[in-house]
Amino acid sequence: MGLFALSFAAMDSQGRPGMAEEKGLVLLLGTGNTHKAEEFYEMAPPGVRVVAAFSRESPPPGIEETGDTFFANAFLKAQAFGRALRGKRMGLLFADDSGLVVPALSGAPGVRSARYAGEEATDLKNRELLLKNMKGLSGPDRQADFVCVLVAIDISTGALRAASSGRVSGRIANGFMGEGGFGYDPLFIPDGYRASFGVMAPSEKNKISHRFRAFRQLCLGLEDAWAG
Repeated sequence: MGLFALSFAAMDSQGRPGMAEEKGLVLLLGTGNTHKAEEFYEMAPPGVRVVAAFSRESPPPGIEETGDTFFANAFLKAQAFGRALRGKRMGLLFADDSGLVVPALSGAPGVRSARYAGEEATDLKNRELLLKNMKGLSGPDRQADFVCVLVAIDISTGALRAASSGRVSGRIANGFMGEGGFGYDPLFIPDGYRASFGVMAPSEKNKISHRFRAFRQLCLGLEDAWAG
């Protein structure tokens, strides 16, 4: 079976296996981050359909991200989202945890990327603190990696079905470059490029990003699991 040439029955609007003619893999996405959701919708390969598990009218449960690794937090989110959907939806749900890792800062912001400047920090505050903490650093000391970990579970049982990770290396700019993207995008210049993620068109970023690489591996893992 070729890449993403999957043959699972499509699910209906309630996430239940249906008899629709369309074949493919339907993945429920657990997130409250609309920016991430938009990227996953665009990155879905042929044969894979990403469906929001929650909505503005039915938001995801609040989760305290207490894990000390990206995997721990992604798994924690997937489990919490799965419990919230159990009895209401069926199928596979996946959740994401991602962040920026700067070796010169001992790995910070790391798993606290979204909360780097405080629990209620905005993207702007997080960026400003990162630039402040990297002031005076140059050359290799400005190296950084964006990391994404994805976890997929069976909603009905909570069982882990697949996990994956993606990483893209680059460097931190000396100041903001562009206003696009979200999070640390305006500060991150991927290796081989002169423009930050904040300057790139979303379609270009979504071909090389950490999230794209993790999602591709997740789909491959799910294909292998179900094919077996």
